Amino acid sequence: MSKRVKRISVFLAFTFGLMYLSHGLIAFLLETTSLAWGSFPFNTLMIIGGGAPAFAALYMVWTMYDKREKRVYWERTYLYQAPWFWWVVTLLSPLLIGLIANLIYYGGWWNPDVQTGQIIAFPLTLVTMIVFGGMEELGWRGILQDTLSKHVSLPIIGVVIGLLWGLWHGPLFLIDEFAHYHFDFSTYLLSTIAYSLLLTLVVHKTNSILLAILLHAGMNAFGNLGFGIPMEVHAGLRIYLLLLSLVLVLMLHWVDRDKHFPRNAGVSRS
Repeated sequence: MSKRVKRISVFLAFTFGLMYLSHGLIAFLLETTSLAWGSFPFNTLMIIGGGAPAFAALYMVWTMYDKREKRVYWERTYLYQAPWFWWVVTLLSPLLIGLIANLIYYGGWWNPDVQTGQIIAFPLTLVTMIVFGGMEELGWRGILQDTLSKHVSLPIIGVVIGLLWGLWHGPLFLIDEFAHYHFDFSTYLLSTIAYSLLLTLVVHKTNSILLAILLHAGMNAFGNLGFGIPMEVHAGLRIYLLLLSLVLVLMLHWVDRDKHFPRNAGVSRS
């Protein structure tokens, strides 16, 4: 087994195994005990499952990466130097994507009813979502995208990670206590693919895992503010997410082409 295949296999086994095992235990405890939802066992299991991609990344970097790879990984994790354009994309694209989705869902007019207190608390919400959500990108982007990028095209990476990301959340759709239980899974899967393509683009252009963490956290934070994509059966939403994904696939294809055929390289494509 090659090093690349081994790393992908270990990451996926660790990530999916922790998530499905921990949430299987949650379902078991809900059925067989009178423990209160929100008590220590449930919170602990949710942290274990929700943090699985990050835990997998930390384990792999510690045990499977050599000294140089570790240094590069952590440099990318803390890399904040990026063109201002990509900072704008990172911080504001979740708001714009969610705004358009809600305008489509509500037929062109929508009042999100955002309270002043929510706006004041938004920075704290964003920090919270960095820990509970954003840190997943230590694995999805820091490990999986990085490993795949040496052999797989960027559009395929974006779609594949988006599918895996959505399927990884599968247990949440089976437990009534989670909000996902009431989501439409097909719409949710389209949203993870679209956001994954965007994350793939940002990470490729900036080489920064930090920006991926912040973008992911922004998705969740703006969602809490009322700007999340409605997870309902809605034709307009599905078309919007498909078109958004198509645009991002074309952008990634263009970037990928330039990666292999630099404009100043004098490569003939006749």
